Amino acid sequence: MLETSTKVQTLRQLMQQKQYDFYLAPSTDAHNNEYLPKAWQRRPWISEFDGSAGEALIGQNNALLWTDGRYFLQAEAQLDRNIYSLQKQQGFVSELENWLRDNAYGKTIAIDPTTVSIKRAEHLEELMHSLEGKCVFDQDNLIDQARTMLNDQSVLPRAATFLQKDHFSGKDTTTKLKEMRALMHKNKVDALIVSMLDEIAWLLNIRGNDINFNPLVISYVILYKDRCEFFVDASKLSDEVKTTLNTQGISIVSYDAFYPKLSKLQGKIWIDPNTANYAILQNLNIDCNGHFAPSPIALAKACKNITEIDGSKYAHKKDAIAMIEFIHWLENHWHEGVDELKAQDMLLKFRQKQPNFKGTSFDTISGFASNGAIIHYRSSAKTSKVIDNSSLYLLDSGGQYLEGTTDITRVFHLGNPTSEHKYYYTLVLKGHLAIQNASFPKGTRGEQLDTLARQPLWQQQLNYGHGTGHGVGSFLCVHEGPQRISPAFSNQSLESGMIVSNEPGVYFPHQFGIRIENLCFVKPMREQAHRDFGDFYCFEDLTLVPYARNLIDTALLTNDEIKQINSYHLRVEKEILPMISDEAIKAWLTAQTKAL
Repeated sequence: MLETSTKVQTLRQLMQQKQYDFYLAPSTDAHNNEYLPKAWQRRPWISEFDGSAGEALIGQNNALLWTDGRYFLQAEAQLDRNIYSLQKQQGFVSELENWLRDNAYGKTIAIDPTTVSIKRAEHLEELMHSLEGKCVFDQDNLIDQARTMLNDQSVLPRAATFLQKDHFSGKDTTTKLKEMRALMHKNKVDALIVSMLDEIAWLLNIRGNDINFNPLVISYVILYKDRCEFFVDASKLSDEVKTTLNTQGISIVSYDAFYPKLSKLQGKIWIDPNTANYAILQNLNIDCNGHFAPSPIALAKACKNITEIDGSKYAHKKDAIAMIEFIHWLENHWHEGVDELKAQDMLLKFRQKQPNFKGTSFDTISGFASNGAIIHYRSSAKTSKVIDNSSLYLLDSGGQYLEGTTDITRVFHLGNPTSEHKYYYTLVLKGHLAIQNASFPKGTRGEQLDTLARQPLWQQQLNYGHGTGHGVGSFLCVHEGPQRISPAFSNQSLESGMIVSNEPGVYFPHQFGIRIENLCFVKPMREQAHRDFGDFYCFEDLTLVPYARNLIDTALLTNDEIKQINSYHLRVEKEILPMISDEAIKAWLTAQTKAL
């Protein structure tokens, strides 16, 4: 295994040849993916920090890595402190620019334009110009070159693709293309450039296995008024896929032909400046007129149709069976020396028994005791703890099913929890229940609801360093936009059909962590009492797994909160119990869902 020092030194040699003072390695790739194929995992390669959010800045005499509070403990463990200085940013917005203002006057910073959005690139360019320095956009990625020099490069995956059938998607591709063209016509646009892989998957009703945990195909799309071009490695496409796409008016073009094609475009081009990479803008025909606005596909994809909602309900019922079988197994086998890795492997086996299961939806977080305090922890042979009855065990996991995507977090204590464990668990549960019970007028944004989840913790001067809720796709990405529930400002209101998570938590470093997560979807309230005030929305839970009864301190709950828990558990029993055949597990579930 190559030493970090060797990698950084090789990169610095390439920087010297090009007279770059700094080289920026962001988390993202050309498609703004959360999970990157190994060939594009540049920041993890140069820094050894493999959290999903963070960016490294390598100078000739220093190296820094920024990340947010979800990853502080992980970064401290993975970074070589002799090389990297960890920069602990306080929010989810990069603080790199603040550092550059103070430290990069007259300097040259280089970055691969495929790894940064148009909006961010233009901001960096303006900043460096104001500092009388330069921002160079070099598409010959220096980290890729360093990997080649050290014989440590990888190739892009070539996994087979498949069609997402209409009875799962609820809308055929021809209809989706027609709807997007209608929005293009409304905005007087000649072509729409699509670089986000989940948007392409949704638009073309196609899925693949190029990206870990997300059923995506590495590709681009250019949608015109009268045709559609799909830039992809054709060797991934079966004859069935090719024929289906062709009959829908979709041309298959080589993936490598995308950037050259941009120089031939004419007219008004729709580009999302927050997600499209800067190289796309650089390669466009100089005569093109850019229409810079959020992609119309993002909102259409986020607002699930009735088929997708029904599919998600069914996926969550199957997932609930797997989770309940696992919890029953864990309670009966933990004393045999089950560690974090064994537990997550067993959960996977229970999920694999369910029909149409296609894999996990993200890297399972299986953390006992102090490991549970690491928000985005991933267990390994080196870190895996044996789970016993002395502390809390946090399990955050999810599955990909043809019908939908799941994500659930539950916390367990396999013995007698302390009053402290119960106290903090119940505070988190109160915040979770507040979101679950929320009603709000049409037009409400996620940050307006976020405080509901935090209020019980804030009253005790506690908090958590992550958002309360992220959007979730339909057999797509477990993290999708534009919907979210977070302190961060969002222009996007919560709309009917959107799926979001509800996951407050609290974490005590080197002790334990607590997070309770359900997925839910936005729907109109059944009773609209006062029409003069417009439409109101509420949430309906998709996740149907009991909370940890032995961790609930009812003295901390209001009567309404107790009724809410009982109502949820009654629904779990009513909907899931008939789907379970094992009598022992049915008895366990009945006991877990009885009224408090």
